[in-house]
Amino acid sequence: MKNQKKISKAFIAVLAACFFNTGAHCGEIDALLDKLVGKNLLEGYEAQEIRIGTQEEVKKEISRGMHKTLPLWLQAITLSGDVRLRYQKSDNDNIAEPRQRGRYRLRLFLNSKVNEQVFTGFGFASGENADPRSTNQTFKDNFGKKNLYIDFVYAEYFPYEWLSFMAGRNKNPIWMAGDMLWDSDINPEGALLRTEIPVSSHLKLTTLGGFFLLNEVSTAPKDPYAVYGQQAIVLRDDDNAKILKWGLSYYDFKQLKAKTALAHRPSTTEGYQNANATSGSKYKYSYRPAVADIDFSLNLINPVNLPLVNRSVSHLGFFSTYVRNTAIASGNEGWLAGFRLGQEKAEDTGQFQFSYSLRRLESEAWLDSYPDSDFYGGSTNVKGSEYILTVGILRDFALVFDYYMTEPVTGNLKKEKLFQTEVNLKF
Repeated sequence: MKNQKKISKAFIAVLAACFFNTGAHCGEIDALLDKLVGKNLLEGYEAQEIRIGTQEEVKKEISRGMHKTLPLWLQAITLSGDVRLRYQKSDNDNIAEPRQRGRYRLRLFLNSKVNEQVFTGFGFASGENADPRSTNQTFKDNFGKKNLYIDFVYAEYFPYEWLSFMAGRNKNPIWMAGDMLWDSDINPEGALLRTEIPVSSHLKLTTLGGFFLLNEVSTAPKDPYAVYGQQAIVLRDDDNAKILKWGLSYYDFKQLKAKTALAHRPSTTEGYQNANATSGSKYKYSYRPAVADIDFSLNLINPVNLPLVNRSVSHLGFFSTYVRNTAIASGNEGWLAGFRLGQEKAEDTGQFQFSYSLRRLESEAWLDSYPDSDFYGGSTNVKGSEYILTVGILRDFALVFDYYMTEPVTGNLKKEKLFQTEVNLKF
């Protein structure tokens, strides 16, 4: 009798698995198991074991994209996001009083594999308005409800493993060593062609070429846009202890000279500046910047202990950016240089990373619509320092301290000191 029951139990487990794999609903399988328990062919705990075991097998198939009935795009969906809570104090000498704000950021991302060669995704983010350089929402308006915006939406097609075409609104595809030129919240709109060729286990080449659409003007014969290209190289040793990244980029912003200045320039009412030269409301110059980025990482096989803070350093990094607007002869350069130490990423308990950078960006080196919005309002014609300390509290739960000391390169505007402390949570 015992042997018969064992055989029956094994047979029923196989039958349940078949039901799951042929698309039967969970309720139908539950009803089947309940009837078998009612006929004394299974004990209640045995039915529960079969139910849980079969469901776990189906979960494994879905995670591997091998389920026989669910469409691939549904099996391949990844859902992620983050929450950031921030306190911010800015002491700008151009305005009467220091400003303090409580702020938050919410982002939700969904990506999926449509088939073996096509990927798509979209995301939503908080924000006070359509400013591309900010997903922050300030605590204000007597508890009034806040907005969500489309943060990105894209499609990417891989005709070959090393070649892809992408279009839509997505994270900036250009590799950068820092945020001097592009605020990390900016998701450009346009299309690109990308190749990624692993020449060897030590060398990878990435080439980009594409365009960004900057605006649509119904009354103008041609809309402003930018074409760009980048060649990036990654070199690493056998142990990934030494990693060198290098990139050379070129941009040509079309239909800007003598045309109306783009939206979302720095706020002059908050003590900042519109640094790009204009004649009336129209750009005075053209912008064709060439950019060089470099990042060197050293991952220590034997970490160095810091006794005063009871922490160890397993990662050192050095990074730099140089930009030159080749369309004009003066006020056309910028540079950033910095270092970091601690862990490569501070994403778990006890991990930390400290970084420092110094930068100078002249007025016409780059468009003042795009740099890091926390560095003197995101303007050009600026110089100064940034200090960042990130401390891992728990897995995917970190505390960040960020301090800026900034001022204009030329002109009558005064200095700003900006302090931010925030909690970052990822899921």
